[in-house]
Amino acid sequence: MKINRRSKLRKILITILLIPVVGILMIFLNYRMISFIASGHIYTETDLLPFRETTLVLGSGSSPEGLWENDSFLHRMEAATVVYNSGKTKKIIVSGMSNREFYNEPNDMKDALLKEGIPSHVIYPDHGGVRTWNSVERAQSYYKCKSVIIISQADQLERALFIAKCINLDAIGLAADPLHYKHRYWTIREYLARVKCTLEYFEYRLRNL
Repeated sequence: MKINRRSKLRKILITILLIPVVGILMIFLNYRMISFIASGHIYTETDLLPFRETTLVLGSGSSPEGLWENDSFLHRMEAATVVYNSGKTKKIIVSGMSNREFYNEPNDMKDALLKEGIPSHVIYPDHGGVRTWNSVERAQSYYKCKSVIIISQADQLERALFIAKCINLDAIGLAADPLHYKHRYWTIREYLARVKCTLEYFEYRLRNL
């Protein structure tokens, strides 16, 4: 009896230990899978970027009172400006959150592009881009895009290109900053964001059965 109890206890302990190990492994493999799918579709130089009618700039906000500078915001605005001025695109969708009184990503991005001399009539603020998935899917379903250039930082850009692949949207990406952010918080956040992205893919498939 004692041997059987010990054997059962050992199996339970092994199972308890394996669950988090398997979970971490799945999260890591999911991260690498998304990077692999996006590989070959990301550009770091505007000169090499093919023409696309529409460019989608993923949401990023600026400080409402200029109290601080958001590097990702500045890099994305700079990249979008260069893409337009280089004749690589004709329309720019600025998609992001606008769910707070003093925080409106689409308006912030439009204002920044206007200051760079981009004409107002080519900028389309999308206030429905609450998540990366929403921004990419709405480019196809709401704005009727057949193909797009997506602008963001490298990690989010890989995720956005994965989403585009999932919904059969022809997309290429321009890394607003080729260097990945190595801060531990952002690394962990991106791993978790990609798990959520994969779950959203299955939700999307169920909605479109």
